[in-house]
Formats: sequence, structure tokens, C-alpha cells
Amino acid sequence: MLPILKFNETEILAFALALLRVSAFTISWPVFSVYNVPNIAKILLAVILTMTMFPVISHAGLTAQGLGNEIVWLAAREVLVGLCLGFLTRLFFYAVSSGANLIATSTGLANAQLFNPTMGATTTTIEEFYTVIATLLFLALNGHHMFLTGLAESFQAIPLGPAGIDLAVLKDSGQLIQAVVEAGVKMSAPVLVTIFIMNVAMGIVGRAVPQINVLVTSMPVNFMTGIVVMLIAIPALVLQLDHDIVEFADMMFRFMRAM
Repeated sequence: MLPILKFNETEILAFALALLRVSAFTISWPVFSVYNVPNIAKILLAVILTMTMFPVISHAGLTAQGLGNEIVWLAAREVLVGLCLGFLTRLFFYAVSSGANLIATSTGLANAQLFNPTMGATTTTIEEFYTVIATLLFLALNGHHMFLTGLAESFQAIPLGPAGIDLAVLKDSGQLIQAVVEAGVKMSAPVLVTIFIMNVAMGIVGRAVPQINVLVTSMPVNFMTGIVVMLIAIPALVLQLDHDIVEFADMMFRFMRAM
């Protein structure tokens, strides 16, 4: 057998733990973890990523001697770390969905639901539109490269070994929610401000001309105004999404260092 193919017990254990972390990340990170991607492709991707990263993964503090039941804790720890990293990469798309839902609610399109086979759930038409734009921009700006880089650096920030996880980082979870809501409001701000101004104008018209049924008239006006403003604001949306991808990638790195 070739010397390069000879692994001791510690190296086999390190590879298995690394594979667990990468697999948990692969099934939870955005775009490539959707239902339309075959499971065999996800498994193959996880194995290839692990084989690529394994030569540079440090496992100095890991030993296979006398572990016993601690192997279960090590496996659970790696799965938890991988799922946390995958969740952090999804925050960008959660922000896009929240902004799109705000627009759909303000324009009266919240009841226009479509079944999204990619996510396996029903979503609004505006959310579908914004998700497509965000996905294309995510791939065009190599956002997946940023998050894969974060996965590789996670083995330095959170090395393989019996060390525990600092749960004190969870006290900053409120900042994650704040960042998602803030990004969603920024994306939907042009439409929300325009709809607010239109509602004020329609209220004034309704007071000035009581014969006009403002409740019925305002619905198509809000719809048309929201669609027009949404299309005009697409360049600004792209710039905002570009900024958010970098911001959420930095947030992922800060979370890893804190752990």
C-alpha cells in the first residue's frame, strides 16, 4: 500500500469528525442545500470538501486512545458547529425574505402565494422574485466562496478535539436578529415610504372628495405604485445586497472567533 494511504487511528477519527462538520454545513447552507439538489450530490460535495481541507486541518489536540463514550460528544459537537455555521450563512436569505414579505404586505400581495419546490413551502410572489435576484447575485459575487472560506477557517477557530464550545456567544444572538430585520427594512424602505406617502395622499383625497371610495381605489394604486418603485429601485437593491453579503460573511467570521 502507498505510504500516503496509510492512516493511523487518530487521523481516521479526525477525518470522520471533519466530515461530520462539513456534512452538517452542506445540508444547511443556502442555495446548494435545497430540495432540488440530489442527496447524492450533497454527499459527494461534503466528501470532496473534506478531502480538500483535511491536509491543512490541525488535529494536534485529538487522540483516539482511550476516548470511549467521548466519541459521541465529539461527533455531536462537530454536527452542532456545522449546523450553526450553515444557519449563519442563511441569515442573508432570511433578510431578503423578510424584506420581500414587508413589500408584499404593504402592496396587498401577501395573499398571492406560490409553492416553491426549492424550499418545499409556499412563499409570496415578491419573495420569489427577490430570492431569485439574491441567489444570482450571491453566485455572481462568489458569496459561496466566502462561506466556504469561513468553513475552512472554522477548523482553526474551533479545532478538532475534546474542548467544549463557549456558549457565552449565544448572548449576542439578539444582534443576529437585529441585523436580519435591519437589512430587510433597508431592502423594502423605498416601497414602504412610497406606499406610506400614497396612503396619506389617498386619505387627503378621501376627505376632500367623499364620493370616492378610497378603500377600493387605494388597493390598485398601492399595487401599481409598489411594483413601479420596486422595479426602479432594483439597482439600489443590488448595491444593498452586495453590502449585506459581505456584512453577513463578516458576522460569520466574528461568531467563529467568539466560539
